[in-house]
Amino acid sequence: MSSATPPTTPRRPRRMAGPVRRLPALCLGIWAALAGAGLADERWALVLGVSRYDDPAIPHLPNTVNDARTMAGALNQMGFEVYYLENPDLAEIEATRRRIAAEQRDSELGLFYFAGHGVQLGGVNYALPSNLRTGDAAHLARSAVSVNALIGEMRGMGTETLVVILDSCRNSPFPGQAAIGTGLALVDAPDNTIIAYSTAPGEIALDGSGANSPYTAALASALDGPEQDIRDVLRLVRAQVRLATGGNQTPWFIDNSARPIMIQPRRSAGAAAALPGLGHGQVSLAATAWWTIVNSADPRDFETFIDLFPETEQASAARRQLEDFGAGGAPGFPLMDLGLPEANPEVPGGLRSIITECDVLATGVEGGLSLVEPVPHDLVNTRAALRACIGAVRNDPENPRLLGLLARVLFLEHRFPEALHFSHEAARRGSAAAYGGIAEIHRLGLDVPVDLKAAADAVRLGALAGSEQMRVTMGIYYREGWGVPQSHTEARRWFELAEMSDNASAMSALGDMYRRGQLGPANPARAVDYYLKAATLGHTDAMSAVGLAYMKADGVERDLERGLTWLSHASEQGNPYAAFHLGRAFLTGWGVDRNPAQALAYFRLSAQRSFLQAYTYIGDILAGVEGIAPDLPEALANYIIARDAGLLKDTAKSREEAADAQSRMDALLPRMTAEQRAEGERIAADWIAEFGLLDFNLVHE
Repeated sequence: MSSATPPTTPRRPRRMAGPVRRLPALCLGIWAALAGAGLADERWALVLGVSRYDDPAIPHLPNTVNDARTMAGALNQMGFEVYYLENPDLAEIEATRRRIAAEQRDSELGLFYFAGHGVQLGGVNYALPSNLRTGDAAHLARSAVSVNALIGEMRGMGTETLVVILDSCRNSPFPGQAAIGTGLALVDAPDNTIIAYSTAPGEIALDGSGANSPYTAALASALDGPEQDIRDVLRLVRAQVRLATGGNQTPWFIDNSARPIMIQPRRSAGAAAALPGLGHGQVSLAATAWWTIVNSADPRDFETFIDLFPETEQASAARRQLEDFGAGGAPGFPLMDLGLPEANPEVPGGLRSIITECDVLATGVEGGLSLVEPVPHDLVNTRAALRACIGAVRNDPENPRLLGLLARVLFLEHRFPEALHFSHEAARRGSAAAYGGIAEIHRLGLDVPVDLKAAADAVRLGALAGSEQMRVTMGIYYREGWGVPQSHTEARRWFELAEMSDNASAMSALGDMYRRGQLGPANPARAVDYYLKAATLGHTDAMSAVGLAYMKADGVERDLERGLTWLSHASEQGNPYAAFHLGRAFLTGWGVDRNPAQALAYFRLSAQRSFLQAYTYIGDILAGVEGIAPDLPEALANYIIARDAGLLKDTAKSREEAADAQSRMDALLPRMTAEQRAEGERIAADWIAEFGLLDFNLVHE
């Protein structure tokens, strides 16, 4: 399949080369040749970052240089020979292209990453160099870098497999010029090539309010894992970015390579074996720092370790590792610059002197001690955040905020024993939010036995220490009977305690309890009161519930117009359930003129947001609804996706939905020819192979 949303089925080196200047990274992405498990000299990467342009009419992009530096570090760690350019002009890019052609012929893997402004013209994608001046379409074609031509050029030099990832199109630098399209164009991938986009073709990618764009933050963290196929990395990034942006950005990739494309971080046997007596069970800040950098390909990591922990046994190993690096020096790319403001000497103890790089990179949405804008967990650049938080804790070892942030990043890295240790350290020093990590590790049995009582005890301590979120969580534990006697009355008390602080999640949870009759006879009017309070605070699930209440006359007088308005508002903010219910309204003529085509569009939108049941409804429409041409193979494909996703998610509700999809499939199959059935199965298999079913596990029921 050539796109992530077909008409009917929703889709889903060490040595750095080249001149290094402080230039912004384009969001066009990674154009990479990745094949097999090649040697270091068989892998190369061209990384370009452009954030500042000579032409004042072209807006600057604040994050693109950090994106390029982040990717250069990740690819260096992967063993790629990295050619890095920061804010290059066209001549510098052309010179580096010639150098790559001379040095990297017949390579097994090649990669191009571009972050900055990218546009399309006549179906051709262009990356804008720093010296580009605004002009007409002909001027653009002469003065920008044609990504299409670059792909052809790299294929022509014998690179076995190419992967092109474009993290670009953050906004249009040519407003009002209709010939120059917004976003990037979808182009076919040549043989043995993957082209990945940070967002859907023709759409705008988000630059992000943190240190990286959402796409690059997720990509860098996903790359810092075990050996894996690049396709699995791209699927994970797609799911995380789509979830973290509320469906506003959906990464995309076109795969025309049949062979496995395996990547993994470089492993340094010498450094890892340097301290055979040091195990992961010995948790300390120095040990955590060591296991973070032990396989690093960047000598600066070992230099920093020696500065932070000079008297440790690991420092001796770090000095030996620096000797192994030899005289090559640091890689030819700078480290990230988070632009922290200088402390104001006239305001001792002011915020400027307190906020650290760890805060910027790792602050969570639910942190009661937050000093900066939070970063959703799917978008934390864990590689950079770990290093920043280790340094911050070393400099301020009694700070509960910083200890909690370090624990958060370790949790995201699945380093659960260390996360548990530092969560306890943070909690002992006054971080109520840190109890949340302790609870989750015990509840889910993450490298420890499942212990619901220990989880509930941790939640209670956090709730009593003043955390709103822990009070909501305590209510959930009593509602579900996790580690405590199940008591809806006690659950209500904890939700009401959180509601006193205007916690929208608590209000929505109280609405659910009154609607379901968990506090005596069902009281839909009381439920709507709570949903309305939560909805006015921006809780999109509550908005959807309010909309349904007005549509059904459930606790309020029927008001179809008001109900549709609430559902539309929630859907516009990325809520998958509201889009689903709007689809139902247009399918049945519920408060609107019946319009199966509009219903299908809403079900597709809900499906793109990974709401499993939407795929079943799409199948129903395509199996035969008046006003829509039947497409039995596509209907079957949607049923198969719904069934397989439900079985993979493996919850009670998802298993019911899987069974429902199977029953509808069973009713459809007798109407199909053998050829139609084979086509439907092929469509589903291709879709699942390309986009996977991971997204469904990231959406709660």
